[in-house]
Amino acid sequence: MNSEWTKESLSKSYSIDKEILRISAPSVFFDFSECTRIDSAGAIEIIRLKNAILAKGCRIESINLSSEDQKLLQFYEKNFSNKPPLPTLNPHIIESFGRGIVDTVEGIGDFLSFVGEGVAATLKVMIKPWSFRFSSFIKHVDIAAIRAIPIIMILSFLIGLVVAYQSAGYLNKVGGDIFVVDLSVMSVFRELSPMIAAILIAARSASAFTAEIGTMKITEEIDAMRTMGLDPFVFLVLPRVFALILMMPLIIFAADIAGMMGALVVANLHLGISVNEFIDRMYLEISINELYVGLGKSPIYGGIIAVVGCYRGFQVSGSTESIGALTTKSVVSAIFWVIICDACIAMALTKLGI
Repeated sequence: MNSEWTKESLSKSYSIDKEILRISAPSVFFDFSECTRIDSAGAIEIIRLKNAILAKGCRIESINLSSEDQKLLQFYEKNFSNKPPLPTLNPHIIESFGRGIVDTVEGIGDFLSFVGEGVAATLKVMIKPWSFRFSSFIKHVDIAAIRAIPIIMILSFLIGLVVAYQSAGYLNKVGGDIFVVDLSVMSVFRELSPMIAAILIAARSASAFTAEIGTMKITEEIDAMRTMGLDPFVFLVLPRVFALILMMPLIIFAADIAGMMGALVVANLHLGISVNEFIDRMYLEISINELYVGLGKSPIYGGIIAVVGCYRGFQVSGSTESIGALTTKSVVSAIFWVIICDACIAMALTKLGI
């Protein structure tokens, strides 16, 4: 037997336990001559092993057991019982449905509370403008917006190129080559560039906001800010939200230009439409409202992405594993609500005839 049967040594006796349970002899002797100490956890483990061996039909005898240890084992043998494992409860479908509704309502309440705190912080900044962190605002303008413009322009250029190329294949059959300009530029200005830019900013910035704020929460920096009388919303949320709201029109405008250039390349090289013809057609047939619609949606998209990213960051709790889970949730949630918002705006503009 082990030299000690205690709570601390049980983890080391796992391999010995497996060897004991493999014994198939008719008689088994437990020799305690080298055992120096047995506590309550060790006594329960010895009794468990004895019961397992007895269940196989073996006879057990304990030798060289001290009187104190024998009394301890006898005491626990009288009160020992193998409790069956608790059955796993499979929740009823109605219970699962109800729990989902409760969790959804609680989530909406938490989000509205977060938005309310953000509005209160905004009013506080309007009353005391000097409390706003302009250095943090400029940093997030650079990191979250300006550095994202090159990749967004490249993707918008490719999207404009693909849309024009796909459209040209159908319009060329009916002699409507020039309508490639209308279809490509309108779709790029109105929907494709704003949506591509919003999705990329959500994947890039919402995840960054969640990770940054979540890390600060786990390291208790946010609690330290509150202890010092500083408002985390003023210092952490508002600079990020205002940076995206103000910079999204610039980002989408750059995406519009890149998408238009992609359509121009296809129209010129594939359909033989000159640059002057392309610009004249765009100037005469495409309303400036198409550009304004895309730019008008951009601050809403920026606000949604920043608020969702910061909200998920404040939800982080426990270990660093929650940062990864909530970072994924922030990207998915931001893209989901941007698409929902885009659908609502599209239906409203259709009703208004814009």
